[in-house]
Amino acid sequence: MSQSPDVSVVIPIFNHVHGLDGLLDALAAQTLDPDRFEVTIVDNYSTDGTWDALVARAAEGSLRFRLLRTSFNGGGPATPRNLGWRASRAPIVAFMDDDCHPTADWLESGLAAMVANPRLGVMQGCTLTPPEIDVNRLDCWHVWRLITEAGPWFEGVNIFYRRAALDATGGFNEDIAFWGEDTDLGWKVVEAGWERGFSRQAVVVHDVERRDWRWWIRIAWSDGYLVRLAAIHPQFRAEAFWRPWSLRREDAALLAAIVGATAARRWKPAVLLAIPYLWWQRPPVRNGPLVSQGVKMLATDLTRLASHLGASISSRTLVL
Repeated sequence: MSQSPDVSVVIPIFNHVHGLDGLLDALAAQTLDPDRFEVTIVDNYSTDGTWDALVARAAEGSLRFRLLRTSFNGGGPATPRNLGWRASRAPIVAFMDDDCHPTADWLESGLAAMVANPRLGVMQGCTLTPPEIDVNRLDCWHVWRLITEAGPWFEGVNIFYRRAALDATGGFNEDIAFWGEDTDLGWKVVEAGWERGFSRQAVVVHDVERRDWRWWIRIAWSDGYLVRLAAIHPQFRAEAFWRPWSLRREDAALLAAIVGATAARRWKPAVLLAIPYLWWQRPPVRNGPLVSQGVKMLATDLTRLASHLGASISSRTLVL
C-alpha cells in the first residue's frame, strides 16, 4: 500500500481453519475504501492447517493482508495481538477475534466514531450472536458474546484503540496471556487519561460454540487473574463485581453452602445456607442427567472459588 491507512485491523487466530473463509470474506466486503485500511492476521502457532490456508488465501489476492506467526503458542491472544498492532501503521487499531464476523460497515462506523472524538482512547463495538440462535436456550457450557452497551470488561472481540494510547500503556499484558488481558488494557488506557466510548453501529457477530466442561475448569482457574485486576484497577472492581468482596453472587453462595454443610454436623438448620447456591446453579433438565451436570458445575465452581482465594492471598485483596 502506497499510502498510510486510516485504520489497522488486527486479528489473532489459532486452529480456526474451518472458519477462515467466512472471516476473510467478511473483511473483504467492508464498505470502507480498501486503501483506507490494512489487515494484520497473526497465527498463534496453529497446528490444524490454519497457517497453510492463510498463505494460500493471501496468494489469491482477494484481500490484502499482512500475515505473521508467533514462534510458539503462549496460551492466549495477548502476544499475537501485541505483535500485530506493533507491526501495523494506522493511528487507529481495531481488534477482533477469529470467531467473529464483521458486518459490512463495521470498520467504516468504528473509524468514524474514533475520528469524531480525538480524546477517545478505547471504544467498544457492538457484538451480537447469530440471529438464528436463542441464547436463553443455551446451557452454561456454551461460549458466546453479547455486548450491546459499554461495559467494564473491554472484551477484545470487537474493540478500537488509538495507537497513541497503545504506545503510552504498552499494549496487552503478556503475563496474563488470556482471560483478563483485554480488560487490563482497557483500564490502563482509561487510567492514563483517555476517554472510553461505545459504537452501536460497529457490529460484529460472534460465533456460539459449546465447550467441554474441562475447558471451563481451565477458565475457572484463570479467574484468579480477575482478582489481581481488581487490586490494580479499583474502578473495574466497582463496575464489574457483584459486591466489592465477590465477583459473582454464586461464588459467595458456594462459600456459604460449604460453611453451612460443615456447620450442619453440629446444628442441622445450618444446611439451609446451601439453598441459594443450589437454586442459582441448578442445571436445566434439558441439559442432560441432573446429577452429572450438577457434579460438573460444582467442580467448576469449586475451582473458581479456590482460584479467587489463592489470588486474594497473593494480591492482598479479598475476593470470593
